[in-house]
Amino acid sequence: MNNTRIIALNSDVNNYTATSVETDIKIEAKHRILKNRVVLAEQQLKVQNQNYLIFGGISLVIILSVMACLIYSQYQLNYNHSKKEKQLKAALLKMETQNKHQEQRLKISNDLHHTIGEQLTSIISSLDNLKYTFAINDERLKEKLKTISSFTSQASYELRDAIWAMTKTEITILDLQARILNYIDFLKLQHANIQLLFKVSTDVDTSVNFSVLKGFAIYSVIQESIQHSLTYEDVSMVKVTVRTMVSNMVFKISNNGTGSRTSTKIRGNGHNSMEKRIQSVGGELEFIFLENAGNEIIITI
Repeated sequence: MNNTRIIALNSDVNNYTATSVETDIKIEAKHRILKNRVVLAEQQLKVQNQNYLIFGGISLVIILSVMACLIYSQYQLNYNHSKKEKQLKAALLKMETQNKHQEQRLKISNDLHHTIGEQLTSIISSLDNLKYTFAINDERLKEKLKTISSFTSQASYELRDAIWAMTKTEITILDLQARILNYIDFLKLQHANIQLLFKVSTDVDTSVNFSVLKGFAIYSVIQESIQHSLTYEDVSMVKVTVRTMVSNMVFKISNNGTGSRTSTKIRGNGHNSMEKRIQSVGGELEFIFLENAGNEIIITI
């Protein structure tokens, strides 16, 4: 009886113990699950915070980049505005300076015309009066007066050329053509027996412009070349032609004279002077002397 009771009691104790162990295992499993959840929640919170930091950093970079672009754009606009304003001021200043220089050139040209020009005209008139007022029988004196009158007329014409150039801001092919034709007409009064010709080729772009310095250098050398031909050559024809060769403008002054050996040195000195003048404006000059077949002076610009 007692044994049976003891066995039953042991069975109850074992059952209680098993139940207790099972309960402890369940509690521990719950604790482990809760702990894992806490760890996972902490990890998720950490990842979330990291994501917030990354997104915040990216957003900050984007915002700073946009601000930098806006600031740079504003700076660029201000810089361009300032640059254009400076360029406009510089252009206005340059224009104002050019206008002042032009006014000064016009004033100087007017002064030259009313002083030196009138004085040269007066000298020419006085020389002409001497010829008709007094009976001059000395042939050498007559020749001397004629030479002085010729030189004075030439100086007067060259002065008018200088005044013409001073009133220009640029010189076109048409300007050169008109001025050369005027000079040829002037020479025809003194050299009626010599044929003076001027021709512009059809391939020449008449809209081409030269600076005053370059245009006047070209005209001066052409004028001097014609004058040399008439002075130092036995000619019956002097011709000036203008044509285009590749990208260059070519001016040729040719004659059919034979010249003389005594004038070779004079032509050489004149050539050196003309060559330096053309080289000073970026051109080239070639002097061709053909014995008993005429001379040519070629200006290439």
